[in-house]
Amino acid sequence: MLSLSRSSLKNPILARFLALPALVCPLIAQEASQGLSEAQAVTRALARPEWQALTQLPAKQTEGAALEARNWLSPGVEWTREQFNGIQPGKREDTFLVSQGFDVSGRWLARREAALKREEGGKAESEQRVAGVVAQVREAFYEVLVARERLARMEGSLARVGRFQERVDRLNQAGEMSGLDRGRVRREVELLRGREVVERSRRLQAEARLASMLGGAPGIPQGSLLPEPLTSLDSFVAEQPGAPSSRLAMAQESAAQADAKAAGRWFPELQLGLGVKRWQEAGLTGNGNVFSLGLTFPAPGRVKAARVKGEAEARAASAQARLQREQDSAELRALWQASVDLRASAERMAKEALADADRVEAALDAAFAAGEVDLLGRLDGARNLLESELAALDQAHSARRTRIALDRMLGKVNP
Repeated sequence: MLSLSRSSLKNPILARFLALPALVCPLIAQEASQGLSEAQAVTRALARPEWQALTQLPAKQTEGAALEARNWLSPGVEWTREQFNGIQPGKREDTFLVSQGFDVSGRWLARREAALKREEGGKAESEQRVAGVVAQVREAFYEVLVARERLARMEGSLARVGRFQERVDRLNQAGEMSGLDRGRVRREVELLRGREVVERSRRLQAEARLASMLGGAPGIPQGSLLPEPLTSLDSFVAEQPGAPSSRLAMAQESAAQADAKAAGRWFPELQLGLGVKRWQEAGLTGNGNVFSLGLTFPAPGRVKAARVKGEAEARAASAQARLQREQDSAELRALWQASVDLRASAERMAKEALADADRVEAALDAAFAAGEVDLLGRLDGARNLLESELAALDQAHSARRTRIALDRMLGKVNP
């Protein structure tokens, strides 16, 4: 049975993340033999205990520190015995004292506030790590997808040039084409076979990387390499303040300010004690009550040093938060514009290169048969057709990677 801590249930993102193993483990074996979608790959990766342990570390660390900061100062128990010799031999006094420190300066409350702000920052950092894992899985998923597409285009080009080689061989046997031209076509085929081996190796490496992230056979990726159209820039800008990186920077700034406030407290710490005293002398015994009051005065030099250090750290944290917001805002706008431009370009290239490959191939064959292009022109046309197909795939892959980076920046975990 899966159990979730109370703090995890308060955060819906973390709660869904921790509940994934119970939901997806029965489906992993079935998905491995079938097609694999992007969402299924992300779900399988996030269900792994290894990824959960790594991503939840900041949240758990700061949660533990916040629990410790919520506790009051620890009480103390003291027992003393006084034995008298000399003029009053046999006299003895025993004192039992329970003492408790009190924060009258506000240092404890300020430190508690700093710990609670760091707890918020730890949760944001954990969400940021989850978004990072999701981005890595998505990148690995589309690496496999583009590798399979590139290999398919390479195999298609090799088949087309292979058919043309058979035609050249027949013409050579009929004496209508020289052996030199026949050798050129054979070299072109061997070149394509070498590139096919490279693309096959790339696909195997991409599948191995995806399998290592999912913890098993990934199956056959299914989906579109070209990303979906983006919404307006204003909608993305509106989401930015809620992104994990923004919330982490704000939490760190608030925690540093609370630490600086605690460091500036100069009032002494108060220690109160209450207990009983028992005495014994010459066969007589008695008891009474004990009350103690103590003040711990901080050294002025240490207070000043802590205040200077805390204020400097608070100013640095505020400056870092402002710089982070400015950098994130500029990067968000740049990624959004790049994603829009790359997608539009990839869509145009796909229409020109990928959709009309058969028509272009037929036109090249007809032109070669009619004598409008020579052998070199025919081979160059086939080569250009392949390069345009691969370039269109690479452009779509670039658009997809940019979209993944944009989603990661906003902390999105649902592709």
